[in-house]
Amino acid sequence: MSSPASCKHCGSPVPANRDDGFCCTGCQYVFDLLHQQGLDHFYDLKGILSVPPVSPQSLRERDYEWLADLAKIAQPPGELRLALQGISCVGCVWLIEKVFTRHSGALRVNVDLVHGEMLLSYDPARFDPVAFARDLQAFGYLVGPPVEGEERKQASGLERRMGVCGAFAMNAMAFSLPAYFGMPADFAFASWFDMIAAASATLAMLVGGSYFIEKAWHGLRMGALHIDTPIALGIIAAYVGSIGGWVFGVEGLKYFDFVAIFIFLMLVGRWAQQAAVERNRRKLMRDTSIPDSVTLVEGGKTISLKALKPGTAFTIKPAQSVPVACRLTSPHASVSLEWINGESEAQDRKAGQMLPSGALNIGSRTLEAEALESWQDSTLRKLLEARRPGEFRDLRLERLLRWYLAIVVVIGMAGAALWLLRGAGMTAALQVMISIFVVSCPCALGVAVPLAEELAASRAEKMGVFVRSLGLWKRLMRVRRVVFDKTGTLTLENPVLENPEALARLDAESLSALRTLVAGNLHPVSRSLFDAAGPGELRPDSEVREEVGLGLHFTDEAGQEWFLGRGWEGDACLSKAGAVAAAFRFRDELRGESVDEIRALQGRALGVYILSGDRESKVAHIAQQLALGEDAWHAGMTPEQKAAWVAEHDRHDTLYIGDGANDSLAFDAALCAGSPVTGRSFLEQKADFFFLGHSLRFVSGLLDIARLHRRATRRVFTFSVGYNLVTVAMGVMGHLCPLVAAVLMPLSSVATLSLVALTFSLEKRARLVSQTELPVPAAVGVVA
Repeated sequence: MSSPASCKHCGSPVPANRDDGFCCTGCQYVFDLLHQQGLDHFYDLKGILSVPPVSPQSLRERDYEWLADLAKIAQPPGELRLALQGISCVGCVWLIEKVFTRHSGALRVNVDLVHGEMLLSYDPARFDPVAFARDLQAFGYLVGPPVEGEERKQASGLERRMGVCGAFAMNAMAFSLPAYFGMPADFAFASWFDMIAAASATLAMLVGGSYFIEKAWHGLRMGALHIDTPIALGIIAAYVGSIGGWVFGVEGLKYFDFVAIFIFLMLVGRWAQQAAVERNRRKLMRDTSIPDSVTLVEGGKTISLKALKPGTAFTIKPAQSVPVACRLTSPHASVSLEWINGESEAQDRKAGQMLPSGALNIGSRTLEAEALESWQDSTLRKLLEARRPGEFRDLRLERLLRWYLAIVVVIGMAGAALWLLRGAGMTAALQVMISIFVVSCPCALGVAVPLAEELAASRAEKMGVFVRSLGLWKRLMRVRRVVFDKTGTLTLENPVLENPEALARLDAESLSALRTLVAGNLHPVSRSLFDAAGPGELRPDSEVREEVGLGLHFTDEAGQEWFLGRGWEGDACLSKAGAVAAAFRFRDELRGESVDEIRALQGRALGVYILSGDRESKVAHIAQQLALGEDAWHAGMTPEQKAAWVAEHDRHDTLYIGDGANDSLAFDAALCAGSPVTGRSFLEQKADFFFLGHSLRFVSGLLDIARLHRRATRRVFTFSVGYNLVTVAMGVMGHLCPLVAAVLMPLSSVATLSLVALTFSLEKRARLVSQTELPVPAAVGVVA
């Protein structure tokens, strides 16, 4: 089977049901817009790199009231720092700069690709930040409030440590080299050189070494061992030995340059390991459908959610979630319960009826309601505050590290005792012991494993999957059970237009009217029609009004009424002045390649299950399409029931994939979890990975990448074992001095980096050969 075609815009795989070269209408729209406006140099700068697919839903009308308010209080005036979603390469930076400079009053924009932010400088009297944000949105970039507080502090802390320790390492090496090249001990500035090297190593210990020592100590207090423990042992041994050698004038114990360089290299490795994960975490901004506050009906005062009490009358804006269970006081409402029970159809509510916590206002009007419970008692709060377990503990690795540390300590002490018995003296014995502790540090693992993480994450991104958890690859290797939510996960988020020819027959006027009607509405039918029609020209100055339960309408400049609502000829009809212009039919549809992917997972001896809050008849229909037995699917489940099922069946081997608030508790019970990006969920922010696009064929690909990652790390580990055997033997024999250690450390790092790169490149070459020469049965699915 040949490799799937790549999207012309983003590079993601093109679904099997599309033959236009694009993965979605969003990418097609942006591709055409870039060429129409002469900005297609973007693709020259992007090169072969993949960029995030442009979800059609990200091009919908958005509320930028928050941005207008932020611009009013900006300090200093004319300067704004904003979060950016959708940037991934230098082409994105170039495009954003081009879009910015064509706005009146624009002065300067600095785009931070690493942190997903931009800093705007502009003339407040002439520049319109909201207009700029809407212009960027047309190209698939979304702006949001800047990241503040502890989250921003943590993101930059490791970078600062790395930068400072890099300077200390250069300093320590520069003032240690003269001694290696034969500088006599009685040289006038020899003592100054030692002092500067010692000061540099000490500062490196305080700034960077403390990072690993604190983590190792915290792990030991929790009864856990991880890779930071042997790193901390080596750093402490080298530093203490160096201080002793400096004080007592023993040259063979001075490892100051080694201490500073080793700390710097370990920080580089740790930063590289976290960089891709942090970058992916910043690709998505916080879900704006969940408000931080609500507005009271009387007086229009804004209060925090924590202040919501039973009896409080408040408002719910369009596209916002209902924070607490409440009684509707507005005449009508159109809401979606998809988050709560998986029901994809819109629900109509009348005055006096209850709105459950977590329901979404998909109408175009602000609703009024009376709270029936406090925020502390609401279901939405419980789901939002649920937390996934911390870092995955690999017990096998902990046992291995325990034995490793014990062996290193025993060999080090035995080596020292052996030299004492031979009458070499305490200094020589200490040098042997410290040199063994130093060279046994997992330097090679510390720099090679992050490279494996980066290469694996890059492979995943080519499939539209973005990793958010450092422990994902280890967790995936333990997976024996894959559990799917139904609505929005196995099936597409929106119903599929069954008769696209009806849309193709519309003239430009009717198509523009249809886009105007659906652009600001979140009803499933409106979302589906927006996806199918794609963004484009809207009718200017046309106020769309909603008749809840009936449809949407507006009057154009010629006085003719356009209406979209239920009709006899289809699920929805577009009419002009009472005459039907088009009738549309819809159906729920599985994500692309779902059937093949389920077969591929079962072919790997994995259990596949569906847990859904939707009706039994609808879940049974999907299960039948996927050829799943009756014991492999469950319908009508509450969030608590989903979590209880996972907790009962999980043996630290369950992968859960879902997209709604009713999946939040099950996320926390599973070993690892993933979520599609819908733009209306918070699960992407707590998942181990999130994915874009309409296909499910990435699941097998992720498992293949996990195996490749394990293969690469095992080869590095095997090399490291051999390297340690040789170097420890040299240490016991007394052939290791600071100079030899300083030479071997970078050489071993280069060797392991090359080993990882070779493993991934050989696999890629073998995969390309298999795709062209050895066809794979259709049921096996697609390998990354």
